[in-house]
Amino acid sequence: MMNKNILYSLFCAISMFFASNAFAMCGTSTTWDLFAGQTALVGSVEVTNDMDNLYVTYSIDTVNQPHASFGTLHLWVGSDLLNLPRSGQNNSGAPIQGHFPFNVDTGGATSYTYTIAFSELSILNATAACGLPLYVVAHAEVNGVMDDAGNLSGETAYAGDHEGDGNRWWFYGIYTVQCECGEPTITSCETAYGKGNHVWTTMRRSNPESLPSLELTRNRWGWAVNMSEPGIVVNPLYAGAGLNRINNASLVGDVSINWTGTEVTVTYSLYGANMIREAHIYAGDMPPDSIAPGQYGSTAYFGEDGTTSYSETFNVTDTDGDGIWVVAHSVACY
Repeated sequence: MMNKNILYSLFCAISMFFASNAFAMCGTSTTWDLFAGQTALVGSVEVTNDMDNLYVTYSIDTVNQPHASFGTLHLWVGSDLLNLPRSGQNNSGAPIQGHFPFNVDTGGATSYTYTIAFSELSILNATAACGLPLYVVAHAEVNGVMDDAGNLSGETAYAGDHEGDGNRWWFYGIYTVQCECGEPTITSCETAYGKGNHVWTTMRRSNPESLPSLELTRNRWGWAVNMSEPGIVVNPLYAGAGLNRINNASLVGDVSINWTGTEVTVTYSLYGANMIREAHIYAGDMPPDSIAPGQYGSTAYFGEDGTTSYSETFNVTDTDGDGIWVVAHSVACY
């Protein structure tokens, strides 16, 4: 069992250092409103790029839609709308989301970013595609959409400022590939956690979402994920979320957790130029009893250059009926 008296504050202090060079995003991003059921504004979709990748970020407006979350997200990107999978003769009907090349079940996330290499779009890089208009069809299944009367429902949603044709409503946006990509820059590093459904803290001020607490500390921020049954969840990776307040944090990536019933695979995926220099993972049948990352049981170091992705698999089964527990900590540079 882990020793909860380890001084986590010391770890946080030595984690605040400067990272190595990272490529900056190019030009300016483009953002469109995300509407569910045609009329309910539930969030936004932002598109940007660096030299090698396109990034499409779906976000729920958790202030105005506090109960909303994503189910499955579908995305199509291309240089010609004639290639969009659509129903009917000559592709004249509504888009067929199930045929889109990018699909993910977020498991209830409120934010998710697709990272699409330009090579997947038959484009060499941002320089080669400079000024190229790309059509973006961003579809989402949104749960917990609240109407004016306070009723909640599941709705389909689209982002974009161009109305699609055909016999059903849909929208798309046009993103111009940016090619002024700047020189490598120095970024800072902070402690980061995969967002979970349990907190450490016993103080209300550091539990703004009123999540269940493991009561391991009075005021330190951080989360644990409890999965009650096998499946896949994808949670945002937040850096610098003091007092567990994500509005003041930096969304640097996501953490997917795939539990088969006997094994759990934890995968970090960093967005854009972000990276991690360290990863500390707890995966077990019992809840963690320490907030000290060095005591989680799995530690990986990636050196000065860091890494943009990392995955590890553990043998974990549920023997007591309360599911399994995962803590995904890292030192994230962005």
